[in-house]
Amino acid sequence: MKMDASPVLAFTTAAAGLLLGAPALWIGLDQGAIALWTFGAAGLLLGLPSLVVGQRVREGFGNRSLERERLTLRLASHLLRLLALGAILTAAAALMGDRRPQAGSTPLILAGVALALLAPLWWAKRAQAGIHPSLASDASRTRALMELGGLLLAGALLDRWFPWADAAAGLVMGLRLFIEGQALARGTTLAAAASCGGCGSCGCS
Repeated sequence: MKMDASPVLAFTTAAAGLLLGAPALWIGLDQGAIALWTFGAAGLLLGLPSLVVGQRVREGFGNRSLERERLTLRLASHLLRLLALGAILTAAAALMGDRRPQAGSTPLILAGVALALLAPLWWAKRAQAGIHPSLASDASRTRALMELGGLLLAGALLDRWFPWADAAAGLVMGLRLFIEGQALARGTTLAAAASCGGCGSCGCS
């Protein structure tokens, strides 16, 4: 028996992406911490579609906000792949050089907070993923951001002993983001097919 979906989880994810992503992006760019600014930008981009999903839940998954969701997913997919390319190229250049970020303990703290917030969010969203494809996609994005938080944590811990850890974490993040960007691009067509209870026609009601 399917449970009722709540927009709270989606809106909370969007808020977490903003609250975590903005400082991570700012500090990461300022201190040259590749993994940190990559995580920050990803948090902002992956949190954006959750706003639309929350609105769709409020409207009972009607067609009124379907096109908005598709456009948001399309935009996010393009931006994520651009971010992935930037992270991979920057990380590769850093690995060939000898540059170490100066962000101190900030990546470690932000990664810990991110995992503490995102892990229960993802777990709660898993229970609702079967209600609608939009909720399943939202849960998948939350898991992807949680994985990026884990990579940020690993890079921050290893950075104490290995100067290349930040760049290596940024490189793996870039690859993960490219895969997620591809998944979001496919999600734009799945969103259309799932409209109107699966009839696939945006004209039905």
